[in-house]
Amino acid sequence: MTGQIPVLNIGMGPGSQVEDELSYMPMPHEMNTFEVPVLPEPEEVGECPAALELLTRLQEALDGYRVGTPGVVLELDTLPEQALTLLKQILGEGEVAIQIGGQRPARIQETVLAGVWWIHQQLDGADGVARQWLEVADVPALAVEQAFAAARWPQLDGADLPADLLNAGPVLVELLDVARQHAQAPRSLPHVINLSLLPFSPEDQRYLAAQLGEGCVAVLSRGYGNCRIGSTATPGIWRVQYFNSTDQLILDTLEVTTIPQVACAAQEDIEDSAERLREIREVLL
Repeated sequence: MTGQIPVLNIGMGPGSQVEDELSYMPMPHEMNTFEVPVLPEPEEVGECPAALELLTRLQEALDGYRVGTPGVVLELDTLPEQALTLLKQILGEGEVAIQIGGQRPARIQETVLAGVWWIHQQLDGADGVARQWLEVADVPALAVEQAFAAARWPQLDGADLPADLLNAGPVLVELLDVARQHAQAPRSLPHVINLSLLPFSPEDQRYLAAQLGEGCVAVLSRGYGNCRIGSTATPGIWRVQYFNSTDQLILDTLEVTTIPQVACAAQEDIEDSAERLREIREVLL
């Protein structure tokens, strides 16, 4: 070729480009990280051997626990009030809180040690705490047991679908089909539908919520922003929603699974908690 490639003046350099105003979703700017709680003085703990003995048992439970196996329960009801007060100060509050409704409501708070849960269960309907215990587990057994204890299958009639729906009908059919399979043979991996990627109108949201119903287990996991997890009234189906630090919904999903993984402690978390507890006990002894 004899011709030369023409050089185009495309406007390089500062000030040569038109600067459009772009609107970016705010990124999370706060993160909850591990902080050693304000520990009591060793002399104070030394005067309460029951608290020291329970911390020793907790250490043994963390050292031996493996994710996916039954949790280890440490009863607290027989401890003196002084020991409970010290343990609450030492263990503090972590990132995950769980509320369980129904006939026997319970409040569950993860401690600063991931995988160590402080559980208050109401057995008799009175206002006081009927029973409390610590559990070392990836997720408390009570949350799994109660999530769908009163669940039911919605009765669908295609002729009754509202005319203004976009995708709620097909989504619901897919969810129920997978959920029924899960009820027969529990899935090892969750089946996830990302509603954030679908055209989904307010009418779709209302219809889907009405059909799936509201379950009795609600989980709040704090880290970057919040993750809110709720069981539905349909067996095996969970609503998992992620919010950034300004409380904007950034991811909205439905999962068919035993319990969403984001609510569970990993084996690495358990091992890290075992090491942290060892460090705490060294300070207190």
